Amino acid sequence: MSITTIVTFIRVKDSKGTVQDRYQNGKRDNTNALEHNGKYQQNKGNKIELDGEDYYFLPFIYQGAAKNRSGDNLEAALVFANNPLAMNRAIEAVQYKWSIEVFVCRVDPDTLNPLTTYGNPYLTQDVWLASSMGYDPTTVEVLLSSGIDAVGSNAPNRVLTTSLVGFLPTSGQIQNR
Repeated sequence: MSITTIVTFIRVKDSKGTVQDRYQNGKRDNTNALEHNGKYQQNKGNKIELDGEDYYFLPFIYQGAAKNRSGDNLEAALVFANNPLAMNRAIEAVQYKWSIEVFVCRVDPDTLNPLTTYGNPYLTQDVWLASSMGYDPTTVEVLLSSGIDAVGSNAPNRVLTTSLVGFLPTSGQIQNR
């Protein structure tokens, strides 16, 4: 029997695409001070590198994609411990419609370094919008929805022009020769 270790990475971006936070839920080293050559130093091992970026430890649960009850949207959720930091960041993410990229990776159980399969470290890679949140005395839950929600959100306003997509039909009669 073998054990497969997986870690979830999240990258939070604001509406302009600027990365606000990068977190992972797999590696938490002892954060107590370490003695080194007679001096105490803070252990800074609470990070995993993925694609050249450091992702710091944050305890969270990613509840992956599922269709909502009406079947018109995909939803997921991030569940955090209820504390002022998690609450404030969740409110900010929902209020300003931040996007959240979620990467689930298989990692080496000893080092927690991401392993690649066919040149790709990701088992899944999803992009979500922070659409709503809820909380109780112990948890803060951020509900994530797919980028275009036919009911709750609007699709981006774009007009198809010849300069964007090439030749456009001028009538409803389209023939394939």
